[in-house]
Amino acid sequence: MRVRVLGPVEVEVDGRVLDLGAPKPRQVLAALALHAGRPVSLDGLVEALWGDEPPTSHVVTVQGYVAGLRKVLEPGRAPRGAGTVIRTSSLGYALRLPTDAIDARLLESAVETAAATLRTDPERPWTLRGTPDAATLAPVTAGLDEALAAWRGEPYAELGDAPAIVAERARLHEVRTAAVELRELVRIHEGGAAEAARRLEPETARHPHRERLWLLHAAALVRAERQVDGLAALRRLRETLRDDLGVDASAAVGALETAILQQRVTGEVPVEAAAAATALLRVAVVDDHPMFRMGMTGLLGSLEGLELVGAAGDAAGARALVGRGVDVVLMDLDLAGESGIELTRELVRAHPDLKVLVMTMHEDDDHVAGALEAGAAGYLLKSAEADDVQRAIRGVARGELIIGSAVARAARSRLARP
Repeated sequence: MRVRVLGPVEVEVDGRVLDLGAPKPRQVLAALALHAGRPVSLDGLVEALWGDEPPTSHVVTVQGYVAGLRKVLEPGRAPRGAGTVIRTSSLGYALRLPTDAIDARLLESAVETAAATLRTDPERPWTLRGTPDAATLAPVTAGLDEALAAWRGEPYAELGDAPAIVAERARLHEVRTAAVELRELVRIHEGGAAEAARRLEPETARHPHRERLWLLHAAALVRAERQVDGLAALRRLRETLRDDLGVDASAAVGALETAILQQRVTGEVPVEAAAAATALLRVAVVDDHPMFRMGMTGLLGSLEGLELVGAAGDAAGARALVGRGVDVVLMDLDLAGESGIELTRELVRAHPDLKVLVMTMHEDDDHVAGALEAGAAGYLLKSAEADDVQRAIRGVARGELIIGSAVARAARSRLARP
């Protein structure tokens, strides 16, 4: 059985797509799949289905939807027998399937495996470090191909636009883009530069500020003997970053431009670059939203040169984590009634070498200014892309003031005031 949520929810069994019926049962299944095996309370399902205005008979109605889904998903189940796919407990209903039976989890797993196998140098992210053999690359590319083929549209299309759903969709879009980058990196390495250039072109159009995509696209163009187009792509990237965000491209863009001009864009990193060690940074996540903590810890655990110390959802947990020795804390501003700004001020005073990188949903001037005045070394929105998060962590660790593009104007305005 395969449950598909990367687009309209579907269930496939032995090559056949099951008829899930009306929209409401499909919403129930999507909500259960979203929690990936964890119980969803009756209240949680009611909110997913009707928001703040459930019908009078909502309890019986939800139970009826679950019973109908069980008939479709478990046709061989004995009457009144316990469910095996949708299980009931005192905590609610849970969809119990293997991890790879849900396409969203399959996508995440493919990216995690690929990120652990494929190594690049931070200064030359368009090339693979070393020369992995075909036997190593084959299962990685197969996993990425299968996961990317499963993407059919907006994730969890049946669910509404509650903040948690919107955040999860954004996270899955980020995971998909990471999968594209990793897959095309391998394709370039294996000699498919022309095909990689074709596949990366629409991705750069969707992500005009994502440097790694543009670097891969430019490198693919050059290796497909389109050096002029490769240089033009990097020039467009520089102009877009400057015009839209008021920032300069990273050093990696200049390094690739130089490599193109010197005709030394190859599939391998020079020995001296491959041997260069990256300082290990100890990072902690402080956020009261469990879904964000889970997503961010998964991301940080996959990034080279970062050691995840742990995650906390409140001020007490944050103090304990920092006490274990942390270089950078990713800090939310809302901590279950506690102020992330005040916690930032407290931690920076107690640990002068600690760097706090705010990651929040707030983009207004007052929050930006308050966090910086409290001693935060950086400020990003939670919608920031993975590359931006990694660069921000390393930037604040070096003592730089890092402000995400989405709040840059507000920050500059407030910091410029006397």
